[in-house]
Amino acid sequence: NRPTPHDDHPARRVSQRQGLPPLNRKMASASPLVPALALLLAAAFVAPPPALAVQPDARSMGSVGATTLDRVTIDDGSFRKGGKEFHFIGFNQYYMLDKARRPSERHIVDETLKDAAELGMTVMRTWAFDDRPTGLQVLPGVFDEDTFRALDYVLDSSARHGIHVILALVNYWPDYGGMESYVKWCTHSTTVANRSVSEFYENPACRQMYKNTVQTVMTRRNTYNGRVYNEDPTILGWDLANEPRNPGDPSSNVLARWIREMSHFAKLVSPRQLITTGVEGFFGLTTPNLALNANPGRDEWDSWICEGTDFVRFHSLPHVDFTVAHMYPDLWVDRPCNGSYYCKELFASRWVDTHIEQSVMLGKPFVLEEFGSTANTSSAGTRSYARDMKHREDVFETVFTEMEEAASRSEISVGSLFWSFSSLKYPDYDGFSVYAPPRESKTSEEPQTVDGGAGGREFDWGIASWSTAVGGEPSALLPRAEGGPSGLHLGYARHAGDAKRVQKRKKAPAVREIPQEVSQGRVDHFIL
Repeated sequence: NRPTPHDDHPARRVSQRQGLPPLNRKMASASPLVPALALLLAAAFVAPPPALAVQPDARSMGSVGATTLDRVTIDDGSFRKGGKEFHFIGFNQYYMLDKARRPSERHIVDETLKDAAELGMTVMRTWAFDDRPTGLQVLPGVFDEDTFRALDYVLDSSARHGIHVILALVNYWPDYGGMESYVKWCTHSTTVANRSVSEFYENPACRQMYKNTVQTVMTRRNTYNGRVYNEDPTILGWDLANEPRNPGDPSSNVLARWIREMSHFAKLVSPRQLITTGVEGFFGLTTPNLALNANPGRDEWDSWICEGTDFVRFHSLPHVDFTVAHMYPDLWVDRPCNGSYYCKELFASRWVDTHIEQSVMLGKPFVLEEFGSTANTSSAGTRSYARDMKHREDVFETVFTEMEEAASRSEISVGSLFWSFSSLKYPDYDGFSVYAPPRESKTSEEPQTVDGGAGGREFDWGIASWSTAVGGEPSALLPRAEGGPSGLHLGYARHAGDAKRVQKRKKAPAVREIPQEVSQGRVDHFIL
Protein backbone atom coordinates (compact mmCIF):
# COMPACT_ATOMS: atom_id res chain seq x y z
CA ASN A 1 0.00 0.00 0.00
CA ARG A 2 1.16 3.47 -0.79
CA PRO A 3 2.34 5.47 2.24
CA THR A 4 0.50 8.73 2.52
CA PRO A 5 2.79 11.70 3.21
CA HIS A 6 2.16 13.80 6.26
CA ASP A 7 0.19 16.93 5.41
CA ASP A 8 3.21 19.06 6.15
CA HIS A 9 5.35 17.01 3.78
CA PRO A 10 3.27 16.61 0.62
CA ALA A 11 4.99 14.49 -1.98
CA ARG A 12 4.64 15.33 -5.62
CA ARG A 13 1.36 13.51 -5.82
CA VAL A 14 -1.76 14.15 -7.89
CA SER A 15 -5.11 14.22 -6.20
CA GLN A 16 -8.53 14.26 -7.84
CA ARG A 17 -10.42 17.21 -6.43
CA GLN A 18 -13.71 18.82 -7.19
CA GLY A 19 -13.68 22.22 -8.82
CA LEU A 20 -10.79 22.66 -11.18
CA PRO A 21 -10.52 20.15 -14.04
CA PRO A 22 -9.28 16.76 -12.82
CA LEU A 23 -5.56 16.29 -12.97
CA ASN A 24 -4.75 13.60 -15.50
CA ARG A 25 -1.23 12.67 -14.40
CA LYS A 26 -1.31 9.52 -12.32
CA MET A 27 1.53 8.80 -9.97
CA ALA A 28 2.83 5.29 -9.50
CA SER A 29 2.54 3.72 -6.09
CA ALA A 30 5.35 4.36 -3.67
CA SER A 31 6.91 2.07 -1.09
CA PRO A 32 8.77 2.32 2.22
CA LEU A 33 11.73 0.77 0.41
CA VAL A 34 14.10 3.08 -1.38
CA PRO A 35 14.94 2.31 -5.04
CA ALA A 36 18.58 2.17 -6.10
CA LEU A 37 20.19 3.69 -9.18
CA ALA A 38 23.43 2.01 -10.19
CA LEU A 39 23.95 4.25 -13.22
CA LEU A 40 23.61 7.59 -11.47
CA LEU A 41 24.65 6.81 -7.95
CA ALA A 42 26.56 4.05 -6.31
CA ALA A 43 23.35 2.19 -5.56
CA ALA A 44 21.02 3.90 -6.68
CA PHE A 45 4.92 21.44 10.30
CA VAL A 46 3.88 23.07 12.13
CA ALA A 47 4.49 26.51 10.68
CA PRO A 48 4.91 29.61 12.82
CA PRO A 49 2.00 32.03 13.07
CA PRO A 50 1.61 34.06 9.87
CA ALA A 51 3.45 37.34 9.88
CA LEU A 52 3.79 40.03 7.27
CA ALA A 53 7.15 39.67 5.58
CA VAL A 54 9.35 42.69 6.18
CA GLN A 55 12.85 43.48 5.02
CA PRO A 56 15.29 42.25 7.67
CA ASP A 57 17.43 44.47 9.78
CA ALA A 58 20.81 44.98 8.16
CA ARG A 59 22.51 43.74 11.31
CA SER A 60 21.10 40.26 10.68
CA MET A 61 22.65 39.99 7.20
CA GLY A 62 25.88 38.43 6.14
CA SER A 63 28.27 40.26 3.90
CA VAL A 64 27.21 40.68 0.30
CA GLY A 65 29.35 38.70 -2.10
CA ALA A 66 30.40 35.88 0.22
CA THR A 67 30.43 32.57 -1.70
CA THR A 68 29.26 34.20 -4.92
CA LEU A 69 28.96 31.99 -7.99
CA ASP A 70 29.64 33.12 -11.54
CA ARG A 71 26.44 34.20 -13.25
CA VAL A 72 24.96 31.90 -15.91
CA THR A 73 23.98 33.80 -19.05
CA ILE A 74 22.90 32.91 -22.59
CA ASP A 75 24.72 33.84 -25.75
CA ASP A 76 23.77 32.56 -29.21
CA GLY A 77 21.86 29.53 -27.94
CA SER A 78 24.42 28.60 -25.31
CA PHE A 79 24.50 28.81 -21.55
CA ARG A 80 27.71 30.61 -20.56
CA LYS A 81 29.48 30.65 -17.21
CA GLY A 82 32.87 32.16 -16.52
CA GLY A 83 33.45 32.69 -20.22
CA LYS A 84 32.85 29.01 -21.05
CA GLU A 85 29.96 27.03 -22.45
CA PHE A 86 27.92 25.54 -19.62
CA HIS A 87 26.21 22.14 -19.79
CA PHE A 88 24.91 20.59 -16.60
CA ILE A 89 23.44 17.63 -14.77
CA GLY A 90 21.35 18.41 -11.71
CA PHE A 91 18.32 17.40 -9.72
CA ASN A 92 14.92 18.37 -8.37
CA GLN A 93 14.04 18.48 -4.69
CA TYR A 94 10.75 19.90 -3.47
CA TYR A 95 11.30 19.55 0.31
CA MET A 96 14.01 22.21 0.68
CA LEU A 97 11.71 24.97 1.93
CA ASP A 98 9.98 22.61 4.37
CA LYS A 99 13.23 21.36 5.86
CA ALA A 100 14.97 24.73 6.02
CA ARG A 101 12.26 26.29 8.14
CA ARG A 102 12.59 23.60 10.83
CA PRO A 103 15.84 24.11 12.79
CA SER A 104 15.99 20.43 13.76
CA GLU A 105 15.87 19.36 10.08
CA ARG A 106 17.77 22.19 8.40
CA HIS A 107 20.86 19.99 8.21
CA ILE A 108 19.02 17.87 5.60
CA VAL A 109 19.24 20.83 3.20
CA ASP A 110 23.01 21.01 3.61
CA GLU A 111 23.46 17.23 3.42
CA THR A 112 21.43 16.99 0.20
CA LEU A 113 23.40 19.79 -1.43
CA LYS A 114 26.72 18.40 -0.21
CA ASP A 115 25.95 14.95 -1.60
CA ALA A 116 24.85 16.47 -4.91
CA ALA A 117 27.97 18.60 -5.20
CA GLU A 118 30.23 15.65 -4.45
CA LEU A 119 28.55 13.73 -7.26
CA GLY A 120 29.27 16.57 -9.69
CA MET A 121 25.80 18.09 -9.93
CA THR A 122 25.70 21.84 -10.38
CA VAL A 123 22.01 22.85 -10.63
CA MET A 124 18.98 22.23 -8.41
CA ARG A 125 15.35 22.96 -9.19
CA THR A 126 13.05 23.62 -6.24
CA TRP A 127 9.99 25.59 -5.15
CA ALA A 128 9.79 29.28 -4.29
CA PHE A 129 6.11 28.87 -3.48
CA ASP A 130 3.89 27.57 -0.72
CA ASP A 131 0.49 29.20 -0.97
CA ARG A 132 -1.19 27.66 2.05
CA PRO A 133 -2.21 29.09 5.44
CA THR A 134 0.87 27.41 6.93
CA GLY A 135 3.18 28.25 4.04
CA LEU A 136 5.10 31.13 2.48
CA GLN A 137 2.21 33.22 1.15
CA VAL A 138 -0.52 32.74 3.72
CA LEU A 139 -2.91 35.29 2.21
CA PRO A 140 -2.69 37.41 -0.96
CA GLY A 141 0.38 39.60 -0.50
CA VAL A 142 0.99 38.36 3.07
CA PHE A 143 4.19 36.34 3.45
CA ASP A 144 5.43 34.45 6.50
CA GLU A 145 8.84 35.88 7.40
CA ASP A 146 10.17 32.68 8.99
CA THR A 147 9.36 30.72 5.84
CA PHE A 148 10.96 33.44 3.71
CA ARG A 149 14.10 33.13 5.83
CA ALA A 150 14.02 29.39 5.12
CA LEU A 151 14.14 30.16 1.39
CA ASP A 152 17.01 32.55 2.13
CA TYR A 153 18.82 29.66 3.77
CA VAL A 154 18.28 27.32 0.82
CA LEU A 155 19.76 29.86 -1.59
CA ASP A 156 22.69 30.66 0.68
CA SER A 157 23.48 27.00 1.25
CA SER A 158 23.23 26.33 -2.49
CA ALA A 159 25.79 29.05 -3.14
CA ARG A 160 28.11 27.65 -0.46
CA HIS A 161 27.96 24.25 -2.15
CA GLY A 162 28.50 25.64 -5.65
CA ILE A 163 25.04 24.75 -6.93
CA HIS A 164 22.86 27.05 -9.01
CA VAL A 165 19.08 27.07 -8.50
CA ILE A 166 16.03 27.22 -10.75
CA LEU A 167 13.03 28.46 -8.75
CA ALA A 168 9.39 27.80 -9.67
CA LEU A 169 6.98 30.57 -8.72
CA VAL A 170 3.59 28.79 -8.52
CA ASN A 171 2.23 25.26 -8.85
CA TYR A 172 -0.39 24.15 -11.37
CA TRP A 173 -1.12 21.15 -9.17
CA PRO A 174 -2.95 21.68 -5.85
CA ASP A 175 0.02 20.59 -3.74
CA TYR A 176 1.34 23.52 -1.70
CA GLY A 177 -1.85 25.45 -2.48
CA GLY A 178 -1.09 26.03 -6.13
CA MET A 179 -3.22 27.96 -8.61
CA GLU A 180 -6.30 26.84 -6.70
CA SER A 181 -5.33 29.17 -3.86
CA TYR A 182 -5.12 32.12 -6.25
CA VAL A 183 -8.50 31.28 -7.79
CA LYS A 184 -10.09 31.19 -4.34
CA TRP A 185 -8.38 34.45 -3.37
CA CYS A 186 -9.25 36.41 -6.49
CA THR A 187 -12.87 35.20 -6.55
CA HIS A 188 -13.36 35.58 -2.77
CA SER A 189 -14.41 31.93 -2.57
CA THR A 190 -13.73 29.20 -0.06
CA THR A 191 -13.90 26.50 -2.73
CA VAL A 192 -12.96 26.04 -6.38
CA ALA A 193 -16.07 23.99 -7.14
CA ASN A 194 -17.59 24.94 -10.50
CA ARG A 195 -14.58 27.05 -11.37
CA SER A 196 -11.81 26.58 -13.91
CA VAL A 197 -8.05 27.01 -13.71
CA SER A 198 -8.51 29.41 -16.65
CA GLU A 199 -9.51 32.01 -14.08
CA PHE A 200 -5.95 32.00 -12.77
CA TYR A 201 -4.71 32.96 -16.23
CA GLU A 202 -7.54 35.33 -17.25
CA ASN A 203 -9.01 36.93 -14.12
CA PRO A 204 -7.36 40.40 -13.78
CA ALA A 205 -7.29 40.11 -9.98
CA CYS A 206 -5.55 36.72 -10.16
CA ARG A 207 -3.00 37.99 -12.63
CA GLN A 208 -2.22 40.99 -10.44
CA MET A 209 -1.88 38.79 -7.36
CA TYR A 210 0.61 36.63 -9.23
CA LYS A 211 2.58 39.69 -10.36
CA ASN A 212 2.69 40.93 -6.77
CA THR A 213 4.08 37.56 -5.70
CA VAL A 214 6.71 37.59 -8.45
CA GLN A 215 7.86 41.07 -7.48
CA THR A 216 7.90 40.27 -3.76
CA VAL A 217 9.97 37.12 -4.21
CA MET A 218 12.36 38.51 -6.81
CA THR A 219 13.11 41.66 -4.83
CA ARG A 220 13.59 39.84 -1.52
CA ARG A 221 16.90 40.55 0.24
CA ASN A 222 18.53 37.42 1.61
CA THR A 223 18.95 37.57 5.38
CA TYR A 224 22.01 35.30 5.30
CA ASN A 225 24.18 36.98 2.70
CA GLY A 226 22.50 40.31 1.96
CA ARG A 227 21.99 39.62 -1.76
CA VAL A 228 18.75 40.63 -3.41
CA TYR A 229 17.27 37.64 -5.19
CA ASN A 230 17.07 39.30 -8.61
CA GLU A 231 20.78 40.14 -8.38
CA ASP A 232 21.92 36.79 -6.96
CA PRO A 233 23.91 34.72 -9.52
CA THR A 234 23.07 31.60 -7.51
CA ILE A 235 19.65 31.76 -9.18
CA LEU A 236 20.13 30.42 -12.70
CA GLY A 237 16.54 31.14 -13.66
CA TRP A 238 12.85 31.19 -12.83
CA ASP A 239 10.01 28.90 -13.87
CA LEU A 240 6.88 31.01 -14.28
CA ALA A 241 4.95 27.98 -13.00
CA ASN A 242 5.43 24.30 -12.35
CA GLU A 243 3.79 22.37 -15.21
CA PRO A 244 1.11 24.90 -16.18
CA ARG A 245 -1.81 23.53 -18.17
CA ASN A 246 -5.20 24.84 -19.24
CA PRO A 247 -7.41 21.82 -19.91
CA GLY A 248 -10.10 22.28 -22.54
CA ASP A 249 -8.21 24.82 -24.68
CA PRO A 250 -6.67 23.05 -27.70
CA SER A 251 -5.80 26.46 -29.19
CA SER A 252 -3.38 27.13 -26.27
CA ASN A 253 -4.29 30.82 -26.63
CA VAL A 254 -5.08 31.44 -22.96
CA LEU A 255 -1.83 30.04 -21.61
CA ALA A 256 0.20 31.62 -24.43
CA ARG A 257 -1.15 35.08 -23.55
CA TRP A 258 -0.39 34.49 -19.86
CA ILE A 259 3.18 33.35 -20.53
CA ARG A 260 3.79 36.31 -22.83
CA GLU A 261 2.55 38.78 -20.22
CA MET A 262 4.25 37.19 -17.21
CA SER A 263 7.59 36.50 -18.88
CA HIS A 264 7.73 40.18 -19.90
CA PHE A 265 6.86 41.26 -16.36
CA ALA A 266 9.44 38.90 -14.83
CA LYS A 267 12.10 40.32 -17.14
CA LEU A 268 11.26 43.84 -16.03
CA VAL A 269 11.70 42.84 -12.37
CA SER A 270 14.72 40.60 -12.92
CA PRO A 271 16.45 41.67 -16.15
CA ARG A 272 19.75 39.85 -15.47
CA GLN A 273 18.26 36.44 -14.71
CA LEU A 274 16.84 33.83 -17.05
CA ILE A 275 13.12 33.16 -17.45
CA THR A 276 11.39 30.03 -18.70
CA THR A 277 7.95 28.45 -18.75
CA GLY A 278 8.06 25.35 -16.55
CA VAL A 279 5.82 23.40 -18.98
CA GLU A 280 5.96 19.65 -19.52
CA GLY A 281 6.70 20.02 -23.22
CA PHE A 282 3.62 18.61 -24.95
CA PHE A 283 3.33 19.65 -28.58
CA GLY A 284 0.34 21.65 -29.80
CA LEU A 285 -1.22 22.92 -33.00
CA THR A 286 1.83 25.02 -33.87
CA THR A 287 3.48 21.71 -34.84
CA PRO A 288 0.57 19.42 -35.81
CA ASN A 289 2.81 16.58 -37.01
CA LEU A 290 4.62 16.48 -33.66
CA ALA A 291 1.33 16.83 -31.79
CA LEU A 292 0.13 13.70 -33.57
CA ASN A 293 3.33 11.65 -33.59
CA ALA A 294 5.57 12.84 -30.73
CA ASN A 295 3.15 13.32 -27.83
CA PRO A 296 2.74 10.30 -25.52
CA GLY A 297 0.58 7.43 -26.78
CA ARG A 298 -1.09 6.52 -30.06
CA ASP A 299 -4.73 7.19 -29.22
CA GLU A 300 -4.13 9.97 -26.72
CA TRP A 301 -2.49 12.67 -28.84
CA ASP A 302 -5.70 14.72 -28.93
CA SER A 303 -6.02 14.64 -25.13
CA TRP A 304 -2.54 16.16 -24.78
CA ILE A 305 -3.47 18.94 -27.21
CA CYS A 306 -6.57 19.60 -25.12
CA GLU A 307 -4.35 20.31 -22.11
CA GLY A 308 -3.82 23.79 -23.57
CA THR A 309 -0.03 23.67 -23.93
CA ASP A 310 2.23 24.11 -26.96
CA PHE A 311 5.98 23.62 -26.55
CA VAL A 312 7.13 25.47 -29.67
CA ARG A 313 4.67 28.34 -29.40
CA PHE A 314 5.42 29.08 -25.76
CA HIS A 315 9.19 28.93 -26.09
CA SER A 316 9.27 31.12 -29.18
CA LEU A 317 8.08 34.06 -27.07
CA PRO A 318 10.70 36.83 -26.86
CA HIS A 319 11.12 36.96 -23.07
CA VAL A 320 11.43 33.18 -22.61
CA ASP A 321 15.18 32.55 -22.50
CA PHE A 322 15.46 28.76 -22.69
CA THR A 323 13.22 25.79 -23.45
CA VAL A 324 12.16 23.15 -20.95
CA ALA A 325 10.33 19.84 -20.94
CA HIS A 326 9.57 17.06 -18.48
CA MET A 327 9.45 13.31 -19.09
CA TYR A 328 7.92 10.35 -17.24
CA PRO A 329 7.67 7.36 -19.60
CA ASP A 330 6.49 5.00 -16.86
CA LEU A 331 3.50 7.25 -16.26
CA TRP A 332 2.82 8.55 -19.74
CA VAL A 333 3.18 5.54 -22.01
CA ASP A 334 2.79 2.48 -19.78
CA ARG A 335 -0.57 1.53 -21.33
CA PRO A 336 0.26 2.13 -24.99
CA CYS A 337 3.58 0.35 -24.45
CA ASN A 338 1.78 -2.52 -22.71
CA GLY A 339 4.35 -2.24 -19.94
CA SER A 340 7.31 -2.83 -22.26
CA TYR A 341 10.49 -1.31 -20.87
CA TYR A 342 12.04 -1.23 -24.32
CA CYS A 343 9.11 0.72 -25.74
CA LYS A 344 9.31 3.24 -22.90
CA GLU A 345 13.02 3.73 -23.44
CA LEU A 346 12.47 4.35 -27.14
CA PHE A 347 9.84 6.94 -26.23
CA ALA A 348 12.35 8.58 -23.88
CA SER A 349 14.97 8.73 -26.64
CA ARG A 350 12.57 10.23 -29.16
CA TRP A 351 11.04 12.69 -26.67
CA VAL A 352 14.43 14.14 -25.71
CA ASP A 353 15.76 14.14 -29.27
CA THR A 354 12.65 15.86 -30.66
CA HIS A 355 12.76 18.62 -28.06
CA ILE A 356 16.45 19.19 -28.72
CA GLU A 357 15.72 19.46 -32.45
CA GLN A 358 12.95 22.01 -31.88
CA SER A 359 15.14 23.98 -29.46
CA VAL A 360 17.90 24.14 -32.08
CA MET A 361 15.35 25.56 -34.52
CA LEU A 362 14.33 28.14 -31.90
CA GLY A 363 18.00 28.95 -31.18
CA LYS A 364 17.56 28.51 -27.42
CA PRO A 365 19.22 26.18 -24.87
CA PHE A 366 17.21 23.15 -23.77
CA VAL A 367 16.78 21.79 -20.24
CA LEU A 368 14.99 18.54 -19.46
CA GLU A 369 14.11 19.99 -16.10
CA GLU A 370 12.23 16.95 -14.79
CA PHE A 371 12.57 13.30 -15.71
CA GLY A 372 12.43 10.08 -13.81
CA SER A 373 11.63 6.41 -13.73
CA THR A 374 9.74 4.70 -10.96
CA ALA A 375 10.27 1.29 -9.42
CA ASN A 376 7.79 -1.48 -8.83
CA THR A 377 8.79 -1.46 -5.20
CA SER A 378 6.04 -3.90 -4.22
CA SER A 379 8.43 -6.60 -5.45
CA ALA A 380 11.52 -5.26 -3.69
CA GLY A 381 14.21 -7.83 -3.15
CA THR A 382 13.17 -9.91 -6.18
CA ARG A 383 14.41 -10.13 -9.74
CA SER A 384 11.40 -8.06 -10.78
CA TYR A 385 12.68 -5.21 -8.64
CA ALA A 386 16.13 -5.68 -10.14
CA ARG A 387 14.62 -5.40 -13.63
CA ASP A 388 12.88 -2.18 -12.59
CA MET A 389 16.20 -0.78 -11.47
CA LYS A 390 17.86 -1.82 -14.72
CA HIS A 391 15.05 -0.06 -16.59
CA ARG A 392 15.63 3.07 -14.53
CA GLU A 393 19.32 2.96 -15.40
CA ASP A 394 18.47 2.59 -19.07
CA VAL A 395 16.12 5.59 -19.01
CA PHE A 396 18.78 7.75 -17.38
CA GLU A 397 21.43 6.48 -19.78
CA THR A 398 19.14 7.30 -22.70
CA VAL A 399 18.72 10.86 -21.47
CA PHE A 400 22.42 11.39 -20.85
CA THR A 401 23.39 9.92 -24.21
CA GLU A 402 21.00 12.21 -26.08
CA MET A 403 22.27 15.19 -24.10
CA GLU A 404 25.90 14.28 -24.66
CA GLU A 405 25.39 14.02 -28.41
CA ALA A 406 23.61 17.39 -28.47
CA ALA A 407 26.46 18.98 -26.50
CA SER A 408 29.06 17.52 -28.86
CA ARG A 409 27.35 19.20 -31.83
CA SER A 410 27.62 22.55 -30.02
CA GLU A 411 24.44 23.90 -31.63
CA ILE A 412 22.81 24.71 -28.29
CA SER A 413 23.58 24.11 -24.62
CA VAL A 414 21.69 21.42 -22.74
CA GLY A 415 21.01 20.45 -19.15
CA SER A 416 19.08 17.74 -17.34
CA LEU A 417 17.54 17.64 -13.87
CA PHE A 418 16.22 14.29 -12.68
CA TRP A 419 13.35 13.81 -10.23
CA SER A 420 14.40 13.57 -7.46
CA PHE A 421 17.54 13.52 -5.30
CA SER A 422 16.81 13.01 -1.61
CA SER A 423 18.38 12.67 1.79
CA LEU A 424 18.43 9.18 3.27
CA LYS A 425 16.34 10.65 6.06
CA TYR A 426 13.44 11.29 3.67
CA PRO A 427 11.15 8.45 2.54
CA ASP A 428 10.52 7.67 -1.10
CA TYR A 429 6.93 8.86 -1.27
CA ASP A 430 6.44 8.72 -5.04
CA GLY A 431 8.77 5.93 -6.14
CA PHE A 432 11.13 8.27 -8.02
CA SER A 433 13.66 9.15 -5.32
CA VAL A 434 17.38 8.69 -5.90
CA TYR A 435 19.76 8.52 -2.95
CA ALA A 436 23.48 8.94 -2.53
CA PRO A 437 25.19 6.07 -0.74
CA PRO A 438 25.98 6.65 2.93
CA ARG A 439 29.50 7.92 3.53
CA GLU A 440 30.40 4.88 5.62
CA SER A 441 28.33 2.12 4.05
CA LYS A 442 28.14 -1.37 5.42
CA THR A 443 28.05 -4.61 3.46
CA SER A 444 24.81 -6.26 2.47
CA GLU A 445 25.44 -8.95 5.12
CA GLU A 446 25.11 -6.22 7.77
CA PRO A 447 22.11 -4.16 6.64
CA GLN A 448 22.18 -0.49 7.50
CA THR A 449 18.94 1.12 8.59
CA VAL A 450 18.28 4.81 8.79
CA ASP A 451 15.53 6.97 10.16
CA GLY A 452 12.60 7.01 7.75
CA GLY A 453 12.00 10.72 8.27
CA ALA A 454 8.48 12.09 8.16
CA GLY A 455 6.97 8.67 7.56
CA GLY A 456 8.54 7.23 10.70
CA ARG A 457 9.82 4.15 8.85
CA GLU A 458 13.20 2.48 8.51
CA PHE A 459 14.60 0.85 5.43
CA ASP A 460 17.24 -1.76 4.77
CA TRP A 461 20.09 -0.32 2.73
CA GLY A 462 21.09 -3.84 1.70
CA ILE A 463 17.77 -4.17 -0.15
CA ALA A 464 17.84 -0.60 -1.38
CA SER A 465 21.24 -1.15 -2.98
CA TRP A 466 20.04 -4.11 -5.01
CA SER A 467 22.27 -4.38 -8.04
CA THR A 468 21.45 -5.70 -11.50
CA ALA A 469 25.11 -5.67 -12.50
CA VAL A 470 25.89 -8.94 -10.71
CA GLY A 471 23.00 -11.13 -11.77
CA GLY A 472 20.47 -9.75 -9.35
CA GLU A 473 22.46 -10.44 -6.22
CA PRO A 474 22.74 -7.75 -3.53
CA SER A 475 26.12 -6.05 -3.67
CA ALA A 476 28.17 -3.67 -1.59
CA LEU A 477 27.98 0.00 -2.43
CA LEU A 478 30.58 1.45 -4.71
CA PRO A 479 32.88 3.88 -2.89
CA ARG A 480 32.69 7.61 -3.35
CA ALA A 481 35.46 8.97 -5.51
CA GLU A 482 38.09 11.04 -3.82
CA GLY A 483 38.10 14.59 -5.11
CA GLY A 484 35.56 14.02 -7.86
CA PRO A 485 32.11 12.79 -8.80
CA SER A 486 31.20 9.15 -8.34
CA GLY A 487 28.78 7.22 -10.49
CA LEU A 488 27.48 10.16 -12.52
CA HIS A 489 27.57 10.06 -16.30
CA LEU A 490 29.03 13.56 -16.67
CA GLY A 491 30.42 13.43 -20.19
CA TYR A 492 28.24 16.20 -21.58
CA ALA A 493 28.32 18.31 -18.41
CA ARG A 494 32.08 18.81 -18.45
CA HIS A 495 33.46 21.77 -20.34
CA ALA A 496 36.98 23.07 -20.83
CA GLY A 497 36.54 26.21 -22.89
CA ASP A 498 35.60 26.82 -26.48
CA ALA A 499 38.57 24.92 -27.89
CA LYS A 500 37.64 21.63 -26.26
CA ARG A 501 34.40 19.86 -27.08
CA VAL A 502 32.90 16.81 -25.50
CA GLN A 503 33.68 13.65 -27.43
CA LYS A 504 30.60 12.08 -28.96
CA ARG A 505 29.67 8.66 -27.67
CA LYS A 506 27.11 6.46 -29.32
CA LYS A 507 24.98 4.35 -27.08
CA ALA A 508 21.25 4.18 -27.74
CA PRO A 509 18.59 1.66 -26.81
CA ALA A 510 17.68 1.16 -30.47
CA VAL A 511 20.71 -1.10 -30.96
CA ARG A 512 19.16 -3.81 -28.81
CA GLU A 513 17.24 -6.78 -30.16
CA ILE A 514 13.53 -6.08 -30.64
CA PRO A 515 11.75 -7.48 -27.58
CA GLN A 516 9.43 -10.43 -28.02
CA GLU A 517 6.35 -8.50 -26.88
CA VAL A 518 6.97 -6.02 -29.70
CA SER A 519 7.69 -8.55 -32.46
CA GLN A 520 4.59 -10.53 -31.51
CA GLY A 521 2.36 -7.47 -31.60
CA ARG A 522 1.53 -7.34 -27.90
CA VAL A 523 2.56 -3.69 -27.61
CA ASP A 524 -0.28 -1.33 -28.46
CA HIS A 525 1.96 1.47 -29.74
CA PHE A 526 5.58 1.04 -30.71
CA ILE A 527 7.55 4.23 -31.29
CA LEU A 528 10.27 3.94 -33.90
